[in-house]
Amino acid sequence: MAITLDIIADKVFKDVGGGYDKGEVDDFLNDILDEMEKREDETKALNAKIATLTQQLADAKAAAASAPVKEADQGKYSAESFELVLSKAQGVYEEIVSDADKKAEEIVAKANEDAASIRARAEGRITDLTDKYETLKQQSRSYYEQLRKIVDDQGASLTALKKLLG
Repeated sequence: MAITLDIIADKVFKDVGGGYDKGEVDDFLNDILDEMEKREDETKALNAKIATLTQQLADAKAAAASAPVKEADQGKYSAESFELVLSKAQGVYEEIVSDADKKAEEIVAKANEDAASIRARAEGRITDLTDKYETLKQQSRSYYEQLRKIVDDQGASLTALKKLLG
């Protein structure tokens, strides 16, 4: 499934006991959404620039094809000249795409680092809460055993008292 800006903006996670901090997840998704929106705007601007350059190249080719050429200038408008312009345009395009890819990789790397950090904090919190739970469980057992002993002792005392009185 392709992840779109709308999917990120509309994503809602289920509340599950011991899960991630919803506020942190929402903040993180908002940061990703903002960054993706910037990248989408940059991509649109770069695609518009490419379209403009492509149109300028096509216009230049059309103008050159329709312009009267003097015999002395015939070499000036050769296919090699157009190939050179096209080559330069392709170089600019490849540079733009390369820069966009690098920025996208940086965003993904940062997102992975942030996710790992959030995961590590959550796992640490889970461990802490599990330890506290186990401690409370043990204390609960101990209190129950002490209460059981007190009840048994009181029952034995009442039985002994009944025998004395009865």
